[in-house]
Amino acid sequence: MFPVADLLFDEDKEYDLSIIVSDDVEFIISVMDKVSSDRNIVLTSKGKDVNVREGVIYYTYNRNLENSIYFMNFIERLIFRIFLGGYIEKDMDILLISDYPFKFLLDFNSSAMPFYRVMTDLQDKVDKEVMEALLKILFEINREGREGNHHGSLFIVGDVDKVMEQSKPLVINPYHGQDNSIRSITVKDNWESVKEFAQLDGAFILDARGLIVAAGRYLHVDPQVQTMGGLGGRHLAAASITYSTDCVSFALSSSGTIRIFQNGKIILKEDLN
Repeated sequence: MFPVADLLFDEDKEYDLSIIVSDDVEFIISVMDKVSSDRNIVLTSKGKDVNVREGVIYYTYNRNLENSIYFMNFIERLIFRIFLGGYIEKDMDILLISDYPFKFLLDFNSSAMPFYRVMTDLQDKVDKEVMEALLKILFEINREGREGNHHGSLFIVGDVDKVMEQSKPLVINPYHGQDNSIRSITVKDNWESVKEFAQLDGAFILDARGLIVAAGRYLHVDPQVQTMGGLGGRHLAAASITYSTDCVSFALSSSGTIRIFQNGKIILKEDLN
């Protein structure tokens, strides 16, 4: 363990969130005593064996070689998972402190994270609340699966008239004639039905406000568009429709990776595993 006194950070600063990566109870407590934070999250490999005080949120991970070699990628995935858990919002001051496998400190604002930068870049096409809801729904689809198996899903947002012209129904549209309150992706009460319909073949089509226009749509693919090696038909369709229209695609692979496409290219990739 290394002493908290050796850490270089602004002790007078008020943080919205502190994230501590450690299995050492004494170190975790010393950080909490030294850092002024509204909320504390502890990432530990010991699970419930590390229980320092009430009100702390715990995430458990397997302390293995991969985490040591690709630790920064691991931290990026961790922060994204914490965001999906509802604990990170825009413009939050966050302090992350780790004593394993590398001893380091990160002091950053949540707005600098890749998915928030993409949200800002896309705000003229996709409302940020819509994008946030879609990412969380895709996370739940991946986590819950279907009959013990993971499955992918595809959501297309914006430029609805052209997207509908370049697609066709695979099933009767379950959202036809429904009230806006039922069709809104930002209403959490609607998520269970969205996850059920996500098991159907085809894509969801949404307008920029997050209202579902149709589900179970087959997208026509532009032969000029190609995806990276190893990606299948869903991702080819996701890339193609954004190449030929002014929409944005949110694709979840069965292996648990979210990719966002714009202009036929991947602009964000996040691994949920």
